[in-house]
Amino acid sequence: MMNFISLYNKHKDKWWALPFVLPFLLYPITQYLSAYGQVNDYEIPFYYLNMALMTALTMIYGVKALPGIMLCLFYRVYPDRGFEPAIMSLIHYFTSAAISCAGYYYFTGKRGVASFGRYNLTWQRIFWLVFVNATLFLHYYHAELYLGLFGIHGSQMYVSPFTTRTLINYQGMLVGNMTGLPMCYLVIRSIRTPTYLGKYFRKIRSQVAEDLRLPELLCFFGSLITLTMLMVLPRSHTLMLMNSVYTLTLLLPVMIWGTLRLGHAAISLVWWVLLIVLCNNFHSYIPEDANYQLHLAVASSCFVAFSITITLMAINISRQRALNIKTKRLTSIDPIVHLPNLLALNSDLNKNTVSILCQLYIPELELLGRHYGLLMQIQYKQQLAHFLQPVLGKGEVIYTNSVLDLIIRLCPLHAEKRIDELHNRAKKFRFIRDGVKLYPQIGCSYCIINYPVGHLYLLIGELRALAEISLATNLPVDMRKQSSRLVQNQVKVKVDMMNQLQRALELGRFILMAQPIENKNGERYHEVLLRMRGNRDEIIFPDTFLPLANEFGVSSDIDLWVLNNTMKFMDKTRNSQPNQRFAINLTPASICRMDMANLIENMLVQYGIAPEQIVLEVTETDELTNNQQAVKTLDALQRLGCKIAIDDFGTGYASYARLKNMHADILKIDGSFIHNILSSEMDYKIVQSICELARMKNMTLVAECVETDEIRNTLFAMDIDYIQGYLIAKPVPIESLQATV
Repeated sequence: MMNFISLYNKHKDKWWALPFVLPFLLYPITQYLSAYGQVNDYEIPFYYLNMALMTALTMIYGVKALPGIMLCLFYRVYPDRGFEPAIMSLIHYFTSAAISCAGYYYFTGKRGVASFGRYNLTWQRIFWLVFVNATLFLHYYHAELYLGLFGIHGSQMYVSPFTTRTLINYQGMLVGNMTGLPMCYLVIRSIRTPTYLGKYFRKIRSQVAEDLRLPELLCFFGSLITLTMLMVLPRSHTLMLMNSVYTLTLLLPVMIWGTLRLGHAAISLVWWVLLIVLCNNFHSYIPEDANYQLHLAVASSCFVAFSITITLMAINISRQRALNIKTKRLTSIDPIVHLPNLLALNSDLNKNTVSILCQLYIPELELLGRHYGLLMQIQYKQQLAHFLQPVLGKGEVIYTNSVLDLIIRLCPLHAEKRIDELHNRAKKFRFIRDGVKLYPQIGCSYCIINYPVGHLYLLIGELRALAEISLATNLPVDMRKQSSRLVQNQVKVKVDMMNQLQRALELGRFILMAQPIENKNGERYHEVLLRMRGNRDEIIFPDTFLPLANEFGVSSDIDLWVLNNTMKFMDKTRNSQPNQRFAINLTPASICRMDMANLIENMLVQYGIAPEQIVLEVTETDELTNNQQAVKTLDALQRLGCKIAIDDFGTGYASYARLKNMHADILKIDGSFIHNILSSEMDYKIVQSICELARMKNMTLVAECVETDEIRNTLFAMDIDYIQGYLIAKPVPIESLQATV
């Protein structure tokens, strides 16, 4: 059997195979299904499918169809009419089909062989394969009649073409091509490739309206069958009006109803079958009276108009439905990562009674994305999703949430085992970038979720909070084993704090504090510190709200507020304190802004502040060290005349190696080295080495968290320039400095 199928597939398109055999197989069928009428003792086609068959064969096989078509036509015509009429039939059949197909393919190219129902090919098909084809066929036919090339056969004698008979003949060919071509194409393609039939029925299913139900379908077919039976039944019933050509007008609204609900693929089949029945039984509803020819022409024109209307409307409806499906699918796919999004997740959860929701959280992606670009984040998530696929079962899907998350919907069977397996595989993932393996830590949390789902977005927020806990434990966290109320409260606290931040920015509910930084001679400048008023006017310290400001991207706005209000205060008090200097902290987000240097310069000009009066403190982080924009901003500020201070040196990303490449004026030693400088020889040596290196770079040294006289004396003995801490003074509201001389 396999050998036969292989042999069939290998040779089926040879000119001596299907292109040769199909005309002999299908011509008798199309001849039988075609309808003919008698007008003035002349037989004319009322519904003509033979030409549609020849055109479909030529359209699919091209010149390979020529031998089969010619031999078939010769075999069918020669016994009845002789050699010369048979040759003439070959010429006008094949010439009209060949010219129309050649013109069609000239404008469409190879895509012209695609299945029927495509919007972008519709007008070319109607013009070339229907109108041009039928027109050429009729003109060739009448030319041959005029020249007497069909012999002396009674029904093939020349008459004037400007008659009702010619009109009916022409309309019969138009209808035959319009409705017969798609059906002949379907039959030929199905014989050539049997799987095409399954594809066609899948197309029918995809084009049918989603809300179509069986009662409506039965009602449609019931109406269609009833009207058809009233037309084709013998004239023995009393509904004479229904048993007439006027009943055709009732078919159109019913067919339009079906077109709107079924689409092109299904309605084409229905209309084709209906036409065969109506055209082969036209004697039942067209009376043979004095107006017989007129009624026949009216019925024929109705079939043409209905066919064009139904075809165009069906193709447009199917196209619109396909676009809607595509749009719906695209809205469920993340356009960047190309993974299903939360909309798709919500839809899929509602289709399953019970599901396991697993969230993978990769916080370091944000940092890596800033250094390597958005493309790295996209590739990481795509490759991680692909890496996890082997451990997923049927129907289990990976979705994308934010830049830092992947969400996986799992079946509830053996949930904990599956989660462990998934988490272990995720930890084995290695992303290679420029030959370097990157493996950020991945947090994992999960929960069971039941249909219906009405709180998905809140649930995802809770899972994110649990995934952060997983980063510390390196184990998946089950929401059932955690306090859901605690997680919800954490999320609520974050949201509440964010609202307070926004309110503080809008209403100026921040408080500027100032803490002095003093040298051994008593000369001072002040560091500006920030506090925020809460909803109940309580004082909120920066370690509470600044991490959230960084997370939600408003830290730069806070920095600008501090800069503006500090300079406004300096302008206000310039007469009483003309030479005051302030150190202002800038977050990495501010330093990485392209316009930050220009914004600070504009403020200095606006308030008439000398750049030397401003010290800008930045914490030395990996983000600043590896960010070209941060380097440009700091260089621009130094050229402007502002002093740059490196804050909290000795912690985080700061190191001796990086100290070599720093371009700053002031170095502030972190207080963690100062607290125990008298009792810890290690801390003493570290501070001493920092001082030596800073001196080599001509940097001013500031020691933080100085609280005793002994520590102060030790630091000044080490040639520390300035000290800061509670020994000098605690932070006070900046307005209180006005009273200081």
